[in-house]
Amino acid sequence: MATKSLPAKRKLETDVILVVKGAGEQLEDDHLNLFIRGFWPAVKSLDKNATMDQVTDELVGYRPPPHNQDNDSHKHLTEIHATYGKAKRRILVKESYWEPEVLPSSALSNLSKEWRMSSFVFANMFRDIIFTRNPKYLKEWRLSGSNYEFRPGLAPGTRRRDYVGNYISYLILFLLVFLPFAPTIASLPFLPTLTSVSWLNGILLLSAVAAVWAVAPAVEISRMMYIRYKESVLENLPGLPGWILLALIIMLFMDPLGYIRFVLVLLALQIALIFSRRILWKYRKYANSDMDIAAYYSYVEQAMDGNKKRIGKVDESWWIRFPLSPWLYRYFIFLTLPIAFVGTILVKFLKWTRVLGGIGEALDNFLHTALVGYMDDVVNYAMDPAQSHRVRSVIKDDIIYFHDRPEVKRIHVIAHSQGTPITYETLFHFLEEKYQEKIYTYVTIGSVLSYYHQARGILDELYYERFPVSSAKNQNFHPDFKWMNFWNFTDPITEFYGLDEYTWFREAPPIDKAFVRGRTSPTNIRSHSSLLKNHGEYWSNIGQINLPFAKRVLGELRPKEWNPEPTSPTSQHHIAVFGLWVLILAGGALGGYWLAKSGLLDFLFDYIAKITESGQGIFNTYNEVFLPKEGNEPSLLEKIAALAASKPVNNLGQQISIGSLAILAVWVVLDWLGQFRRAFTIGRK
Repeated sequence: MATKSLPAKRKLETDVILVVKGAGEQLEDDHLNLFIRGFWPAVKSLDKNATMDQVTDELVGYRPPPHNQDNDSHKHLTEIHATYGKAKRRILVKESYWEPEVLPSSALSNLSKEWRMSSFVFANMFRDIIFTRNPKYLKEWRLSGSNYEFRPGLAPGTRRRDYVGNYISYLILFLLVFLPFAPTIASLPFLPTLTSVSWLNGILLLSAVAAVWAVAPAVEISRMMYIRYKESVLENLPGLPGWILLALIIMLFMDPLGYIRFVLVLLALQIALIFSRRILWKYRKYANSDMDIAAYYSYVEQAMDGNKKRIGKVDESWWIRFPLSPWLYRYFIFLTLPIAFVGTILVKFLKWTRVLGGIGEALDNFLHTALVGYMDDVVNYAMDPAQSHRVRSVIKDDIIYFHDRPEVKRIHVIAHSQGTPITYETLFHFLEEKYQEKIYTYVTIGSVLSYYHQARGILDELYYERFPVSSAKNQNFHPDFKWMNFWNFTDPITEFYGLDEYTWFREAPPIDKAFVRGRTSPTNIRSHSSLLKNHGEYWSNIGQINLPFAKRVLGELRPKEWNPEPTSPTSQHHIAVFGLWVLILAGGALGGYWLAKSGLLDFLFDYIAKITESGQGIFNTYNEVFLPKEGNEPSLLEKIAALAASKPVNNLGQQISIGSLAILAVWVVLDWLGQFRRAFTIGRK
């Protein structure tokens, strides 16, 4: 599309949309293009005469971020003109591109930082769920005049059982990490024998070690809680010691099949849980996620300025919350990190060898993309104050620039994945109040904010409350400000939940007659699930995200798609989901046992056996052909030709062809059936 200047006489009200990308080394405007591909059809559906163009003279005087001076792609804007109802709007769309502000680091360094974050979150999650600091209970305790409150050695508002909770949390953590490998541990010759039963011997030994080991981290974290409240500065950050990671790596080497088998079992449990939640989702009585069963009820407390302030939600029934919490998914991630460490080291070894160097190079490129290209952005923003400051400054500078332009009336921010903690801190905690007044809409998609909220205790040695709920600071957003958050059941980045931690209400029963959500509280909406897109589904989701977003930008401040009615929660939905989860697991186990016994899967087992046999045959043939021999040594070309003409190689080629055709046939049948499903369900809600 041709670039042109905007006529000076045009006086339309102007809205600005800032698009903030997630993690990964994408080019500039990649996410801007993703957004336009979904947003533009939504605008055209509202106004068939809408126009889109590019303008360059809008950014006169605009300076790109310091580390992005040489790139000219952000010196233009996408301009949309559209009419909806009585409103006629001019919309300017720009990507706030922050990637050049992140300094690269190594894969092992990133894994080490991620280990600290994930282990801290996993360890403290049990205390937060089971030994939850119920705000109503704490208030009643404080008002009761109990001598146990605010005693020396106790952090303000902390009960003694909170410190007991620390011990129980680390005890549970140790058992979850090592009990699955109890038989392997019990087989070590230098360990004492407590019973004649091998697996029981391992369980007793690990339980005894866990009971002793949990004391040290529990005392450490309890002491650090107190120091942080009193002094704010820590010499070292709390977290699991490195020897646990090393022990897991040793377990992986000692029993790789058993280790991977257990990880796959966890994956199966998580998938079954998601299925049960998905099936019963429409029968729940929750407006948001189904994990947080805390009542939408905020009790009133006198604030320091004399006004009444609402404090928190009331947490009840931890035993119902726990099965549906993200502990299972975090358990799975926790045990896969040692595999990533081993894979990284193995790739370095493969690259070092001459024969397998090409394979090592290919795997290294894959790991570089995953552990450096993506994880760089995550761990460096979370744990490096200098880099997080630079990244936030990109978003902040864009907001200030457009705020100061008189023709701009409203600013809308849409952030994906890693872009959500960046924009959250910028909007709610680092942006001066005078620059908040033009911000109307904040949309988060595939947000990782819940994980950041749980990990906030491990992020900075100089402690301050990063990622608290947004009501913790005075805000000056427009009265019509709205925060929308979208997640789906196939998106692992969101941990399959909405942002429950950030939900709060200014008014709620039983104190009030109706629900009134706080303006800086997100409205969580589950979007469509997609196995292939999962984390990227949101950009193309026109019905739930782009269309109502276009309506809002074009003047309809409360599109019906974005206004679910909050209702009082009950525990019945959680009990039903848990029961269905057990039934799915039992049905899957029985179905798998029946298939194995029926012989229906014999062809699959035979196919796997033949593939394995061909692979072993190729290895044996390689040894016969390439190992040095006495006499005339064939040339390298002759060796390769002999290997390619061998029977195992031909067999493997045929087996791969058969397997590919079988997969294609299944795909054809499923797609054919899917066409009927789409034809008869189109237009239905």
